[in-house]
Amino acid sequence: MIAAALAVLLAAPADAASVKLFAFDDRGGPLDAAGLARRLARADEKEPDLAKLPVWAVPVDGKSPRQRLKISQEGKLVLGSWEKADRVRLELVWPVEEDGYNAVGADKGGAGFGDGEVVFLDEEIAATQYRLFKDMWKRRISDWQPLYKPGKKAKALADEAKDGMAAAAGEKETPARVKAYKSALHATSLAWEKALFEHGLQHALDERRAPGLRFGLTLDESMLKRLDDLDWIAEAVRRSGAEWVRLVFRANGPDFLYSSLRSFNEYDGVVEELARNKVQVMGCVLDSTQWPKTLTPELYAERTKNLVLHYRGKISSWEVGAELNGDWLGGASAPFTPDQVHRIYSSGAAKVKEIDPALETVATLYAWEETAPDAAHALSGWLPVQVKRGFGRDLDVVGLSVQPEDNPMGMGLERAFDAVGEALPAQKLMISSLGYVEKEELKGYWWLAPDDVDGARKDIAILYATASCAMPRSLCGGFWWQTLDQMLPPAGARPPTSTRSGAARSSSSAAATKRAKNSARLVR
Repeated sequence: MIAAALAVLLAAPADAASVKLFAFDDRGGPLDAAGLARRLARADEKEPDLAKLPVWAVPVDGKSPRQRLKISQEGKLVLGSWEKADRVRLELVWPVEEDGYNAVGADKGGAGFGDGEVVFLDEEIAATQYRLFKDMWKRRISDWQPLYKPGKKAKALADEAKDGMAAAAGEKETPARVKAYKSALHATSLAWEKALFEHGLQHALDERRAPGLRFGLTLDESMLKRLDDLDWIAEAVRRSGAEWVRLVFRANGPDFLYSSLRSFNEYDGVVEELARNKVQVMGCVLDSTQWPKTLTPELYAERTKNLVLHYRGKISSWEVGAELNGDWLGGASAPFTPDQVHRIYSSGAAKVKEIDPALETVATLYAWEETAPDAAHALSGWLPVQVKRGFGRDLDVVGLSVQPEDNPMGMGLERAFDAVGEALPAQKLMISSLGYVEKEELKGYWWLAPDDVDGARKDIAILYATASCAMPRSLCGGFWWQTLDQMLPPAGARPPTSTRSGAARSSSSAAATKRAKNSARLVR
């Protein structure tokens, strides 16, 4: 027994630290490590891997890189361990009652946690998020232009969050205290969403800023299979209020470089029809999932050159890099290194500016942090390295790809925008890709009501497209990725009562009620 314990101690790094984690189920009972893992896991993870949970230890001094928190069961205790940092804050995804999974933090009032400390997750997350909410509110009403003018409903929700935190702090018994902090976190989440939505709407309605904002949809490469629908699709985009379309150019295997005029035939018609409907185009040079293993900077620059020259005078904005911090570019089994990705992307951005400096260049980053496979691909890990390498040069706009099913955002939306904005202070920002659940079955993290996929899509489109306008230097955006599948499906797949909905089935009454409450709190 003594020998075994000594072996464990000798195997542990001398500078390792750990905290005792406490989380509770809906009845107030403590969760073991396996129960905590299920709380943090996606819907399609039946047996979550403790080594891959979306929980990170982030040094508060900023001197060491973030690292995944190592969660283990030691007797009756659940431990969270890390190495080479004195004090850390925790960043993780966490379910908020009736409001889906959010990206949240726990930081003990900003001081972080040290070795041997106890962390009551429900309480610490609620306290941290409420403090950050108050900081956000203060900045918006005092520092930003236009200043945020909270409405009656927003003020009431903020008061509910304040009262909820006070009530939770007064509870002494564990079950009641846990329940109260869960309720307070829910109230904070609602108040935060309302503030972002309302301030974003105020930005969008500001006559001084409105002309520079954009709201868009995505026409992916499946557009070429829907050319018979082109007139209807272009008109539907116009009627939706979208002023922009992100047009994704297919990989085009027979002529990857677009060196033949025949390769443009179908796209010429699409661009012309969109122009007739007064819809502007952001051309996507190549989707991140289509990067071939053989791609080089020279090939990418040539492809970019041919596309830009052909549509000069018709397309003034080019997305020269899509989801550049993804770990699948070049193939998921053997992806390109970040250095390879940078050199390829940079060749495209430089080529656009060489042809015409007035053309707008856009690069999209995948908005994942807690759910990233490693620190190097997370926003906070990828950006500092790549900015030093030159990312941002020849770049006008940085977009975020927001996919809450795979990478929960919620109260973490501002954190993602702040990370990009601080790293790239000269660029405009926007949401350049948005989506939720590719098919009809939810396999990732739920939003609002797990059994109401279509309702969640509508809520996400309303909330994030509007909230994005409330971010510094933001152009707004949106660009729903599955526009053709979900919003504008083929005639045979359209619901009989609507051509604008992506719904394939009716919502349950309970889910519809929750959705109505959610939408009402945003728009009133």
